[in-house]
Amino acid sequence: MKKEQSEGVLLGDFPFELKKFEGLDSVFSSFRSKEFQEKNAHDKGNFVNQALADLILKTPEPIFLMDSVVDFISQIQKENIIEQYTFSSFELWLNQFSKLTKEVNYRIRGKIVGKWIPRDSYQLYFPIGMGKSYPGTHFVTAHNSPDLDTTVASFWGWIDAFAAQVSEGLHIWNVPGGPPVTQVEIGLLFNDLFGQEVFNCLAKTRLSLTLTSLDLMTQRGMVRKHTHDLALSFDHERQRNAVVLTDNEGFYLGDWRTIDVEGVRQIVMSLNNCLMWFESNLHIELISCFAEKKVTVDKVSKQVRSLLGMKIDECHPVKELPPKQLQFVNDYLIKVLGVEKGIASSFEEFALSIEKTEIVNFTQIITWLRSLLQSELFDKEGILTENRPQIFNQLEILVKMLSDAFRAIRNYVDSLNIAFRIKTEVFGFTPQYLSHRTDIEEIRSKIADYSYLTVNQTDAEGRPIPIGIVHAHDLQKETLGTVTLRDFCNREEMKIPAYLQIISVIDHHKSALTTDSPPKAVISDAQSSNAIVAEMAFKINDQYGLGGMSEKEIEAQLNDVSKKLDTVQGIRIYQRLLQKKKILQNKCQHYVSPQREMVEYLHFIYAILDDTDLLTKVSRMDVECMASLLNRLKSLMLKKEVEIVDFDDIEEDADFTAKAAQRLLQNEDFHSLYSKVYEHKEQGVDDNFERCVEGESSNIFTDTKILNYCNRVGQTKIFARNYATFEKVAPKLRKQWYEKALSIYANNREIMLHLHTISTIASAEELFKGGKITYNHQDEMWFWVPPTELAIEKLKLFLSGFKGSPAAQKLKFEVEFLGKNAKELSQVFKESFFKINHILPKEPQDLPLAILRYNAGGLNSRKAMIAPYLPRLDQ
Repeated sequence: MKKEQSEGVLLGDFPFELKKFEGLDSVFSSFRSKEFQEKNAHDKGNFVNQALADLILKTPEPIFLMDSVVDFISQIQKENIIEQYTFSSFELWLNQFSKLTKEVNYRIRGKIVGKWIPRDSYQLYFPIGMGKSYPGTHFVTAHNSPDLDTTVASFWGWIDAFAAQVSEGLHIWNVPGGPPVTQVEIGLLFNDLFGQEVFNCLAKTRLSLTLTSLDLMTQRGMVRKHTHDLALSFDHERQRNAVVLTDNEGFYLGDWRTIDVEGVRQIVMSLNNCLMWFESNLHIELISCFAEKKVTVDKVSKQVRSLLGMKIDECHPVKELPPKQLQFVNDYLIKVLGVEKGIASSFEEFALSIEKTEIVNFTQIITWLRSLLQSELFDKEGILTENRPQIFNQLEILVKMLSDAFRAIRNYVDSLNIAFRIKTEVFGFTPQYLSHRTDIEEIRSKIADYSYLTVNQTDAEGRPIPIGIVHAHDLQKETLGTVTLRDFCNREEMKIPAYLQIISVIDHHKSALTTDSPPKAVISDAQSSNAIVAEMAFKINDQYGLGGMSEKEIEAQLNDVSKKLDTVQGIRIYQRLLQKKKILQNKCQHYVSPQREMVEYLHFIYAILDDTDLLTKVSRMDVECMASLLNRLKSLMLKKEVEIVDFDDIEEDADFTAKAAQRLLQNEDFHSLYSKVYEHKEQGVDDNFERCVEGESSNIFTDTKILNYCNRVGQTKIFARNYATFEKVAPKLRKQWYEKALSIYANNREIMLHLHTISTIASAEELFKGGKITYNHQDEMWFWVPPTELAIEKLKLFLSGFKGSPAAQKLKFEVEFLGKNAKELSQVFKESFFKINHILPKEPQDLPLAILRYNAGGLNSRKAMIAPYLPRLDQ
């Protein structure tokens, strides 16, 4: 075997350090200031998000800031500076409130993800060619009961979707039910590299995908207005805006809609017409009075009293109003303008009530009218003098005073404050709005005939603050959002509704997908989806990344390697160095952060290891990808192009993949990575067995999938050292599994065939030592079917198909029956499976299971060795 000598620190010993933004203390001190505390929740959010954006923009490139951003968000959460603050809160601000240019927005995204490249380069993952962008939120989701493979693949899928700004809305990373925290690697790859609160800051945990008001919200067409702004003179149709009314502190009062204008206008104009009629009538009556031959003080006084004492309901415009309209005007006067008697008030009483608003001084006008009677216009006998200039001068003063007063009233009642009070207090319309968590079905129910609804978030005191609107016409679109799938390819698993369009898939399983437009779909027979993701990442990283090397370092190594081009390895290294030199020669402004590369390569390595059970079930693609990952990771750590493993001397025959996997596992650097994790995993299996039988949370039955709609297939992986513990707890485990199967069947009668495997995988030390691995125990496959003819038929279909598989042909089987149905199940196995030893119970238990036992380690792939033989629902 070819031995590789490790250079520098072993990969497993390389230190990764969590980074924080510089100057955080001063930033957070500003969040504790009195000025900040006096802001409403929305303004606080804007301030915090602006601070985060400033920190990002100040950091020099190339940089990978995800750990720093998670640290910032987790501190905000810890100090409760803003309620429910997450990464999505920052992206929402970035998209809708920041007022940043597209270029700066994209630059910020690049710094966070450690990869600033042309957007169309992401066409490798998403169908975004020719500047295409999708409406609504974009989800990147793992499958249900997530394992490490889907968690890692979906995380980097989300990272790339966020960087590429695939959609116009939010980009959501979804890990259904939360990450598989019982897997040792989760702590190593996420908590240690990004912070303990990484999942709280970045991920959603929805078991099905749906949209909320935040996903559908927009600022398009939204105008915030205050109570003192004009209402009736605002042209909705021309402006095509959604007018949201707020108070001086920015809190939501209601909406001023196009449909509100006409009804409110009729009420306001009805009263305005009365006032204009009164003004006109006052002019006419006074002029007529002064035009008579003999005008006395008593006559003028009587006329003034008559005019001021006239009741509103006595004027001609009011008499012409229909009863309903008249009632509205009456309510308007009483409830909105504070005129207690309504239309039964005299014009003088109306004037004095309006005066309380301080917009007009009617007392001054009334006093002036009465002072007119003691003026020089009348002689000592109280008869009007013949001084026409003085008469017309006084009339001019009166006309101007009345004109100014009525103009002030009209301006006052044209305000949004009055209009909105008419809407709510006279017409009785209460504001209809959405919370930021309202789901799409409730939105559709609430929006009814409205053209839009306002989305509000509430502060700690429950006060609503408008943050956007949802347009009714947007809800009519066929596509309201988009989805990226990683490590699965069907709508059913995540209950993805029709209004979410699947646009990107990377998978290595049996797939079923129908879309309206071509998605970017990569389906491969690799054992791990992350082998596919890694190969795609290599293409971009090689095109824009320098691996942390300077121009001087590249030139020096090129000079050195040019003397070693007599080997295939030397040529490969030389080619990679030339590619880096090419990037420098192009004076490329884009970059891939070496820190980003190291972190994602480490993720890919552990995910591939987990899905291949330490490379014991691999394809050629998997082993070649793993070799490249190890060589790239070592090169990044050394800042020098190296290869710590290669397969140049392995003959490319039928055993090539197995030999290549063995070489990888016996590599010292690789062993330093997987050994420490798998030692913990071995101990973790025993701990999980104990927790499971005690009824505590464990991962024993989490790796379970519904396949072909009618089969429930789970697997529990153990190591040889765990078998003693398993044997001790097996009866309780089987009982728990059976009870769960009963529950599943009770809720869904289509799921008829229930299987669970206990599979032994090789330990890290066994694989590192090499040689043939043998075990002294047997693995198990548990069966339960409900007592129906159709369920029995499904079991028979599986057994007859499975016995013809290449894997089954190599194994030795025996079957044990535990329950009272032992004879019936035994007959099924005799009819449909190999002729093997049947063990019937001496004392049947209330546990109607069949346990198929076979060579330990013989069935190590559910996907390849079991799934192809499962019956379909329609069989």
